[in-house]
Amino acid sequence: MKTAVLMTVALLTLGACATNTAGIYANSQGVNRVDNVSIGRKVSLESIKAYPDGGQLSGYATLRSHTSYNLNLQYRVTWYDANNNSIDAENMSWVPVTLHGFQQVQVKSTAPNGRASWFDIQIREIIPN
Repeated sequence: MKTAVLMTVALLTLGACATNTAGIYANSQGVNRVDNVSIGRKVSLESIKAYPDGGQLSGYATLRSHTSYNLNLQYRVTWYDANNNSIDAENMSWVPVTLHGFQQVQVKSTAPNGRASWFDIQIREIIPN
């Protein structure tokens, strides 16, 4: 009985955590993944591209709202080198963005140095406390 209660509490705790951090993932190599179906119905990531810009890479992605109301989101871009090692990942922070009804917004990022060869972007919904 004690084990069953502990397992239930653990699963509920993990489920609560996933709601706040899961969202949508995409990278400039063509991988797209929706980790949270609820947010996947509300917003999509499109046109993810990395391009050379003055000796290092820059990139962009388009966030598109599929709802008639405002969405309070956060996105984070992480750059990687040719060996798939993250570059300066500990300094990459979540950036807030509000999408209004059916709006699309292009977000941009520039690699922190010339070693970058690709990037990923993650989106999650801001859930009020």
